[in-house]
Amino acid sequence: MTTICAIEGPDWVMIGADSMSSGEDGFSISIPDGKIFRNSNIVFAGAGAVRGINILQHDFTPPVVNTKDIDKYITRQLVPAMRKTFYEAGYEVSKPESSVENDNIWIVVIQGHVYRIDSDYSWERTSDNLYVAGSGERFALGAMAALAGGVNVDDSAKARKIITKALQIASKYDSATGGKLTVTLIQENK
Repeated sequence: MTTICAIEGPDWVMIGADSMSSGEDGFSISIPDGKIFRNSNIVFAGAGAVRGINILQHDFTPPVVNTKDIDKYITRQLVPAMRKTFYEAGYEVSKPESSVENDNIWIVVIQGHVYRIDSDYSWERTSDNLYVAGSGERFALGAMAALAGGVNVDDSAKARKIITKALQIASKYDSATGGKLTVTLIQENK
């Protein structure tokens, strides 16, 4: 799968991910462009099936953000547009015991705000400004929380160090995390 980490600062977001793509049969390769990409005015990072990343990166036009209420934008515009695109690509799955799903967990950055969008299209934000997704997320979150020392991280240089170390730890303990680690600073107005 993968490991994605993000820290939302006061006027920046630091986001990082590994580059390994692995299958259930044990086969793995390194994805040259990684799992973090910008599409229009939104940064996406995808954990899970590479197909979802392909679709949102190359066959998706995000709706224009025309509101200051980003929560409403995510709920009313972005998620329905993602669902429609996945459905049209034959990527959305309907399961009798649950709602419709896709095979990804997304970390999304919009106007300096971070959202985790789960496979069932529900979204979450955290009060401690630490975000993770993927098979190594528990290792990474534990490392990030320990390195943050119980306070919100408000320095981008410290955030870069925390995310880099968290990804290294996840790579060591999660067999589906590895390859090149990329950590990127995103500066956008909130």
